[in-house]
Amino acid sequence: MSVQISEVEYGNYGKCIRMTNGEKELIATADMGPCIIRYGYIGEDNMFFEDVDKTATNDITDSPYEADEWWVVGGHRLWCSPELFPRTYYPNMKKLDVKIDGNTATFTSPMQEWSQIVTAIKVTMDENGNVKLTHSVTNKNAWDIELAPWTISVMNGGGVAYIPQNKRKTGFFPNKWVCYWDYTPMNDSRISLGEDYITVSMDSTKELAAKIGVLNEHGWMVYLNKGNAFIKKFGFIEGANYPDNGCNCESYTCKNYTEMECLSPMVKVPMGGIATHEEEWVLKKANNIEEV
Repeated sequence: MSVQISEVEYGNYGKCIRMTNGEKELIATADMGPCIIRYGYIGEDNMFFEDVDKTATNDITDSPYEADEWWVVGGHRLWCSPELFPRTYYPNMKKLDVKIDGNTATFTSPMQEWSQIVTAIKVTMDENGNVKLTHSVTNKNAWDIELAPWTISVMNGGGVAYIPQNKRKTGFFPNKWVCYWDYTPMNDSRISLGEDYITVSMDSTKELAAKIGVLNEHGWMVYLNKGNAFIKKFGFIEGANYPDNGCNCESYTCKNYTEMECLSPMVKVPMGGIATHEEEWVLKKANNIEEV
């Protein structure tokens, strides 16, 4: 099937760009972001969470930005690690520069106030409705900065995230570890450490969030929900300096959604330089992890 790209109005997100192969569709915002707000089968539920009612916001009134609130929005976004206030919580509510070329659309933000970076997501959909993404962070400062491109896919509630356990033989040395954020109990019922997979699920009755991180040598993670599998593929570089005590794969869950997060290694980005992170997305029918 050939890929069609068109301009649409979507929900409360204003002008958006829709990409479809006739079976699957991806919708990305043009009036804010960059953010991919929807990915799923046509006529079926969004794989991503949509924060239409602004249920998840952060007060940033003490930041140097014009806005006084950061809104989670939902969907898939690009951040920079390490997580710092106020740099990380940039409002991202300004119109994007959108360029379309064949079956590819590139969404570029204006330069961020104060942090002096430009973020962009280049999206290419193939005839099967699968997606390749290049995320980029351009340094517009007059000096070098150090960061890691960090992508966050905010998944719709009701599903389970699967992170494969490392299997590489390392003899006397460890081949796997799990980092827990300080608000996360080690016996949190939403997190299961299995032989083959770590799973993270949402519980709408729990007020407190939970987050873990791992070094994922396989370079993929999966979210299963309502008979569909969202497969997120990313790079792994052995020995690289990954953020958060060596994590390239993280998952955060709260009462509304579960996040699938990927990180590139920490890099020094020179003045005018660009740091990138690439992913591939596959959407398929599956009722359990064995079918993926």
